[in-house]
Amino acid sequence: MPSRVAIWLFCLSPLVWIPGGFDRFVFPKLVLATAGIAAAGLAVRAGRLPKPVAVVAVAGLAWFALACLLSPTPWASFFGRWPRYEGVPVLLAYAGCAWAGARLLGNRRRADVETLATALSVTSLLLGFVSVCSALGWSIEGESVESRTGSVLGNATDQGMVAMMLAAVLFAVWSERRTPLLLAGLGASALTLVLSGSRASLLAAVVVVAGQVLLRRRELARYAAGALVVLVGLALALPQTRDRITEGRTIEGRWLLWKESLHVGADRWWSGGPSTFVDAIGRHKDADWVRVIGTRNPPDSPHSWLLQALVAGGIPLLLLAVALAVLVLRAGWLAVRRAPEDSLTLGALAATVGYGLALLPNFTVAGSTCLAAFLTGVLVGQEASRTERPALPRALAGVAAAGVVLFALGAFAERSLSTGIHQVLGHDTAAAQQAFDQAHHLRPWDADVAMLAAQALAAPADGGDPEAARETERWARRSLDRTPDTYAAGLALAVAQRAQGDLDGATRTLDRLVRLYPTEPGARIERGRVRFGRRDVDGARADLAEARRLDPRDRTPRRLLREIEKRLGAGRS
Repeated sequence: MPSRVAIWLFCLSPLVWIPGGFDRFVFPKLVLATAGIAAAGLAVRAGRLPKPVAVVAVAGLAWFALACLLSPTPWASFFGRWPRYEGVPVLLAYAGCAWAGARLLGNRRRADVETLATALSVTSLLLGFVSVCSALGWSIEGESVESRTGSVLGNATDQGMVAMMLAAVLFAVWSERRTPLLLAGLGASALTLVLSGSRASLLAAVVVVAGQVLLRRRELARYAAGALVVLVGLALALPQTRDRITEGRTIEGRWLLWKESLHVGADRWWSGGPSTFVDAIGRHKDADWVRVIGTRNPPDSPHSWLLQALVAGGIPLLLLAVALAVLVLRAGWLAVRRAPEDSLTLGALAATVGYGLALLPNFTVAGSTCLAAFLTGVLVGQEASRTERPALPRALAGVAAAGVVLFALGAFAERSLSTGIHQVLGHDTAAAQQAFDQAHHLRPWDADVAMLAAQALAAPADGGDPEAARETERWARRSLDRTPDTYAAGLALAVAQRAQGDLDGATRTLDRLVRLYPTEPGARIERGRVRFGRRDVDGARADLAEARRLDPRDRTPRRLLREIEKRLGAGRS
């Protein structure tokens, strides 16, 4: 019974979200995945991870933890940063998903294989339903400002990767047992994949389906060819997906991001800096970055699992990540060779390879990685005797249960953050402050709760609310105590200082911010305001002109320049 519960929890984890939460898509998925790990620890062992895979994974986790301690922000690096929070607890959850996959399905007991096939089919049908709803404009998960919504995954690429993995496994299993449920799940996953518009996931799907046919099921070539024709036809027929496939701007932007990521990695090539990329990338942005990518939505990841390992843990972690990938592929290949008739092994290999391919231009996140890690464990799991010392799995189940509590508190904090932001928009600073305090108490380990609170309160502070200005400064300083180079917190602090008349303090804050983030127009705009307040008219003009050049779409610099000239003209008259 615990094994079936665990399998269902892992399969359903991509589907859960926090209704009304600020960031709705990370913590609830971690809650279900860690609950699945706990259930797996209570189940009878059916398999285990190969020793080389386990050793390299443990070495990678150990080096990552050491890199956190060597980081400029050890606390924030250890627990991870908003919005993905991929610190030590989340990486342990990913590793636990792989351990659970091997433990539950290492010997392919028929009942567990049936449970997995059913759970994946149901997950695919549910994801297909909500994806169609999102495409039609009815987002049951809540409003989104993104042009490509990811339904309950929160990101269209994540939606595509999950759909691709579901399709890879279901296609292999359907080739052996052509049940209506498997066929429906396979069709739903293909539809979800096309609706996502994810080029990497579509390409990965083509590769893994073709690979399955070449490896074992050549007699299914006509079905695979038909499926690929339908997939490509749908992708070209849907305008949003077709435009995404033919768009070249994001490809150029990705190359620039990778180039700058290499510069970030070169700065700390030995130890890296987990969860510091969002702060470090600002000093490497150049004119080409501003021209192609713009100045909005700063990335928190290099968008490539290889570069992600490099910037997080330096060259040692990159080498360990590559070694782990090689060992997983080798173990999966040997498993397929040992049991060529095992459709689940073939499907798990296809899903794992497809996920690795899709991650080459993308980043890891809980919604897709928990499922991918579980399927990887299923792929490499080796049969083990059922007799074992119960202390270790029970201890791991206890640790997973603690993780459930930690991530559940994190999920509740998202509701409090959302409430606080809505109270700010409703001009109720006192209620907003109460909500932000509650979020901080629920998630005291998260430095970015303070950053988000300061960022939200900076608007009423700028509008002349003295209470909001005081609270903005308090939250901003709390954020900067743990992550001194955080742009949003630094800018919020400068706004609060200016609003309270501390122009000298605001100048010092902004001078440092402009030095760290020379291509961010917001810091230039704020420093222009402060400089004008200090009667440095030429400095104010220079900052506002530079901000206008950096982001021509923003009308604020033009408006402020006109106001300056109007005031100077009134003074002269």
